Amino acid sequence: MWMAKETGYDKTYIYQQITDHGYTGHTEEDDLSTAVRLLIHYVGDIHQPLHATSRVDHEFPAGDRGGNSVVLPSKDGAKNLHSVWDSVVYAQTDDFTTPFSDSDWDKLGAYAADLVKTYPANSTDVADLDPKTWAADSFAIS
Repeated sequence: MWMAKETGYDKTYIYQQITDHGYTGHTEEDDLSTAVRLLIHYVGDIHQPLHATSRVDHEFPAGDRGGNSVVLPSKDGAKNLHSVWDSVVYAQTDDFTTPFSDSDWDKLGAYAADLVKTYPANSTDVADLDPKTWAADSFAIS
């Protein structure tokens, strides 16, 4: 395992794959930033039920592409089942640009606080850090 002298972080296999395949910038800091952002994205994706299955039927013989082919009424750009789910059922349809401004961070923080208040996690869910459990839960919901 490689140890980054500047940061003290171990370079794991997954991190190595990210940095070796051109997904990052030019510095160790860029690489770490990309790796953390991808981790956050993947943890979110595994909790998204439409990533756990694909609807295959007479209407979608090749699958519904994780809900992307299921058209719904458009609201602020969310116009298919996948985008509506990602927008928390049309509740958060803002399209932020990066880098985030202070007001963007404030708005996202308020959205997150509202979600935590509305849908509090129980101690069992919070303690279970097994991605297989997360995937199974998403599959069950889907």
